[in-house]
Formats: sequence, structure tokens, C-alpha cells
Amino acid sequence: MGGDPILFVKKQFLSLLVACLGLFLFSYLDYRHLKKISVPLYFFTLTLLMIILFWGGGGQGAQRWLQLGFFSFQPSELSKFTMVVALATFLSERKKIKHLWEVGYLLLLVGVPFFLVFKQPDLGTALVFYVILSGMLFVSEGSTRLLIVLTTPMLSLFLRPFLFLWLCYLFLLILLLFLYRASFWDWFLILGSNLAVGIALPFIWSMLKIYQRQRIIAFLNPEADPYGVGYHSLQSKIAIGSGRILGKGFLHGTQTQLQFIPEQHSDFIFSAIGEEFGLLGALVVLGLFVIYFWRTLVIALQARENFGSLLAMGINFMTIFHFFANVGMALGILPVVGIPLPFVSFGGSSLLLNFICLGVLQSISMRREKLFF
Repeated sequence: MGGDPILFVKKQFLSLLVACLGLFLFSYLDYRHLKKISVPLYFFTLTLLMIILFWGGGGQGAQRWLQLGFFSFQPSELSKFTMVVALATFLSERKKIKHLWEVGYLLLLVGVPFFLVFKQPDLGTALVFYVILSGMLFVSEGSTRLLIVLTTPMLSLFLRPFLFLWLCYLFLLILLLFLYRASFWDWFLILGSNLAVGIALPFIWSMLKIYQRQRIIAFLNPEADPYGVGYHSLQSKIAIGSGRILGKGFLHGTQTQLQFIPEQHSDFIFSAIGEEFGLLGALVVLGLFVIYFWRTLVIALQARENFGSLLAMGINFMTIFHFFANVGMALGILPVVGIPLPFVSFGGSSLLLNFICLGVLQSISMRREKLFF
């Protein structure tokens, strides 16, 4: 990149110091205070997201960064944590979502920041909102009907380009609704949402930016344009494959050191790990993430009350999606959506978010039992 060869190291080290402060602060504070400030935190985040649309900085047609003097910040990272807190607050106060206004309130709660982030445009973060909502609805058992309405249209979205498969899927959906003797509203909501997504797909495609369309095309057929839209995926797979079992050694990866892999410090960091440390190094990284996911699940199960459990599970769903999206992108089995690998990719905002989540998890774990003095 020219200039200081360890510039990224210096910047990330400074970000690490700030992130550690966030970790200690949120570990010390009682996580239940988050429930009390969930409303002002939510509107504060919305304000930042709206400011980004007019005064945000970035590149490639995207506005994602808020510049505060020498410090830059990505509000969309904060919005993920805010979404987890807001949903945990809402779902912890009701065992079942029965009324129509509750459904509307929940969809509005997620829909407004989803739209603001999508307009930046940041499709990856917008998808994180969807995963957090679906996952937290699943573990809270708040509304099975709403969960089905949210998840089944995603299958229509992926199958609609293949008309025959989509029609078969709709036939199977109709058969299941008939066998389970679904009510009129179930037919209307579930079948109607799938039909609406299938019909609206051309409009959704037109709303995407050109580079977003190119990423999807490259995912479906990267060999069609190996020096254009398919370049990222092909070079990433070449790098990972060339690492073999033991890797080429630290700073000895040809694809990495010769800058064949774009964004290797952030979006494609796993490609550099696979090339220089091989399969064994990649398995070590995967193993550490598995331990993290397992410990977060244990903390959620041992939490004192429903709010803490939902908070931990929301953080877990968010991190799991980040992990699978980033690794899948590097392996070429998922489209490029620009999602960092938690704790590994370069980026101060992402690192701060992950360390704050660690602090919250630590706070939940420390307070899982009532202390007597």
C-alpha cells in the first residue's frame, strides 16, 4: 500500500486500547441497565444513521463513516448492538406476541434501521438485522407464525430465479398449510408474503447498486469474468487452496504479499490466514470461534432472567452470522457482502462492537446468581 508498512498494525492497536476500555466498562456495569436505556439508545442510533445519509463519508458510492476530527466511526456497527438490546427488551416483556399492534411495532422497530442502513448502502449489516430478529424470535418462542412469515420468503427470494424450483416450493408450502389446517390469516400471511417476494424480485434487483448486482453475479458464476466481478472470489479460493495443510508461512503467502487478494486486511482476512497458516491455522481459528459460540450459549442458558438470556443469544446470533458470512465469502460459497470477521478483521468500529459484546456477556455471566454479603 506504500508508506508505513505497519500502519494498519498501529491503527488496530489504538482501536484495541479503546475496545479494551469498552470491555472493562460493560463488564463492570450491570447489564440490566441496558434495558432502562434501550429507548434513548435506539433513537440515538437512528439519529446517527440519518446523519450518515447526508454527511457520511466512505467510498465506492457508499456513505457509512462519521468523521469526528481524527476519529472515524461506523454507526451501522453500533446499530447491530442497539438492535439486540431493543429486541431483548421488547421480547423479554411478553411471552407470546398475540396482538397485531405488537407485530407491527416489532417490524417497525427493525424496519426503520434496516431501511436506513440499506440506503447507505450496506446490505451486509441490513441482513444482520434480519438474522438477529429471526434468531431471537426463535429462542423466545414469541410468535411461531411471525417467524414463519419472516423466514419462508427468504427461500422464495433464493429460489425465484429458478422458476420451476420456486413453483415446486410454493406447491410444497400450500400442501403443508393444507395438512396443518391453517387458518385464513395463515394462508394470507405465509403464502401471500412468498408470492409478494417472488413478484417483487425484479423491483428488489433494480434497487440494488451496480456493484451489489455484480457481486451476486460473481457468486453465481465467478469464472464468467475472472478479471472483473469474479476476481475477488477466484483469488480468495486460489490463496486458501495454495496454503494446503501447513501454509506457506507468516508473510510468505504469494497471493497475500503480492496484493492479489483485495481487502485482505478486512473482508478477506480469512483468505490470508488460509494461505499463510494452511488448513491447521484455519482450523485453529474455527475452533476458537466454536468455543466462543458454545460459551455464549452456556451464558444465555444460565442467565438470571429472560432479558439476559435473550441479550446473550442475540449477540451469539449476530456473531455467528458474521463468522459464516465472512468465511463463506472467502471460500466462494456465499456472495461478497462486505462483512468483517469478528475480532480478526481490521476495523476499529467492528473491534469496539465485539469487545463491548464480550463485556456484556461477562456482565451476564458474573450476575447469573444473586450475591449475598
